[in-house]
Amino acid sequence: MTLHGRPMIPQAASAGSHAVGVARSARPAEGAGTGGGRLPPVSVFAILATALLVPVGLVALLGFGLGSGGPLTTPAIRLWPCLVTAMVAGLLSAWIWALRPSERAAMLFCASGAATYAFCLGAALFLLPGPFGETTLTVAAFLNVFGASGFGIIMIALFALYPRRLPGAAGVILVSIIFFGGWTVLGFFGPFDTSVQTHRVTLAEMALILVLAGAQVLATRADPVAHAIAVWLGTCVAIGAGAFIGLVALPSALLLPPLVDEEFGFLFFIIIYVALAVALLRYRVFGLGRWAFQLLFVVGAGLAVLVVDAAIVLLLSLDPARATGIALLMVALVYLPARGWLWQRLVGSPRRDQALLFREVAGVALEPTPQARAAAWGELLRETFSPLELSEAGAPGDTAPRVAAEGCALLVPGPAGFPSLLLRDRDHGRRLFTPADAALAGELVGLVTALGEARSAYDRGVATERARIAQDIHDNIGAHLLTALHAPATARKDELIRETIGDLRDVIRNAEGEAQGLDALVGDLRAETADRLELAGFALSWNMAELPEAPPPRDTVRALRAVLREAVSNALRHSGGTTLQIAVGIAPAPSGPMLALSIADDGQGFDGELPRSGRGLGNMQRRIEALGGTLVVTTGTDGTRIAATLPL
Repeated sequence: MTLHGRPMIPQAASAGSHAVGVARSARPAEGAGTGGGRLPPVSVFAILATALLVPVGLVALLGFGLGSGGPLTTPAIRLWPCLVTAMVAGLLSAWIWALRPSERAAMLFCASGAATYAFCLGAALFLLPGPFGETTLTVAAFLNVFGASGFGIIMIALFALYPRRLPGAAGVILVSIIFFGGWTVLGFFGPFDTSVQTHRVTLAEMALILVLAGAQVLATRADPVAHAIAVWLGTCVAIGAGAFIGLVALPSALLLPPLVDEEFGFLFFIIIYVALAVALLRYRVFGLGRWAFQLLFVVGAGLAVLVVDAAIVLLLSLDPARATGIALLMVALVYLPARGWLWQRLVGSPRRDQALLFREVAGVALEPTPQARAAAWGELLRETFSPLELSEAGAPGDTAPRVAAEGCALLVPGPAGFPSLLLRDRDHGRRLFTPADAALAGELVGLVTALGEARSAYDRGVATERARIAQDIHDNIGAHLLTALHAPATARKDELIRETIGDLRDVIRNAEGEAQGLDALVGDLRAETADRLELAGFALSWNMAELPEAPPPRDTVRALRAVLREAVSNALRHSGGTTLQIAVGIAPAPSGPMLALSIADDGQGFDGELPRSGRGLGNMQRRIEALGGTLVVTTGTDGTRIAATLPL
């Protein structure tokens, strides 16, 4: 920010050091710039932007030699950093002023932008072609020197008050105005080298700004939102102001040549202003801390490479190309792992064991009652996020978890049957909620929902199975036992009890989920039938073709067992024969293979048609036809034959 050795004035100065301070307001003003007849923010910004861009445009035109009376020329390359920095600082300040015209932090931010705009344009005037009068150069020097010093004083005030008012802030601000303001006046009007004194003022102001930024980080530890802003601003100020101090202000203050032209050093102030604008608008506050550390680690990687490279060149006397390669390797082996460890320590939350987390999610879904599931869901969120407060959120209408209250809260819509919950102050108030937390909560909601649906399906299956068992016990076992109780003949009692035992075995097998293949089922029925016929003195001829192993439908199993038992009972009681021939096989059909059953006795047959009511073959016929099968009974003097087909 020096005046580039113009002879007429005491080399006016470096606009200075200028740390980045973020101006912060307590809360964004609602409806700023819209009430009481005030112009809308867009109009305010348009007016201010026009007023700021006109002088910058005129200086740019003068840089091309317009108005000098000579030929057009190419502007000095150092002119553009001055103009770019002036435009960025001025436009960002105008934008913030349009949005937050009544907030103290925003006002300080805009004042710092005006100071930066002034010292950048003051420095730019010394880079224009053509002669200027002494008055013009004096004005340029005044803008440059007092704009640089004013920037530092305003930033000191800003960091003393934002994001939290520090103890003794008023005294710090007053002493800074008196001390740095007086130093600047003496440096400009006194018998000193103005450029050197301006750089020393800038250096001292920057150092104090960095101290205040660090104090803000410490003072806001109990307030996650303010702490995130303080870390973000402190990091950006340290990078922007630190770079200007190290490359320009410190060498100039020590009467050494700067490491870069100070006009290019102005570009570091853009980092400060962008950071301030983000903080003042409170854009994604919950991400500011992470962004700050990411930015710091990137800068740290670059500095590490430069430092190691310089050390290798100086100590080992290697050529720069080899030194750079070795430096990159050393940084990759040492710095990058250390960065990962630091990131986890400074930013990352302790990661919970994924297997344990899944078991806890499963435990929520498998609790026996809705009240227990809701309580377990709340406890899971407590264990995962450690909030200071967890409460029901009513019916927010959100379908996915979202971060609220600038990261202080996380709204979690409940899975089906669960209340929506509002979590406040993550990790007992030490951290803000982030989009990663919202994504994790969404995954937990999805897992609980999926497991809850699986549980509901399981419960429905259990209820259905219980109903089936109850029906089987009522329809088959209960009916057989009741009939056996009142049966007058012992043989009939024994027959009914055997059938009941078979039905009970089927109920137990089905309850255990044991799937019995068709060939095994037919084998069991053959053994049951052989026992009954042997006790009655009947001979059995059993012919079974090769059958598929796949279990048949449950209704087919019931119908097969009922038909076979009813036919055997009728043959034993009514046929008067001595032999029963049974054949089981597979019969083709248009709808697919069918199970074919044939039962024939050598008895006397019966007269009349097949009964159409009761629990006999007439009832079996209706059940089989309802399944899509057939049942045909033929009878004569040579015996009775029953032929049935059942779907597979």
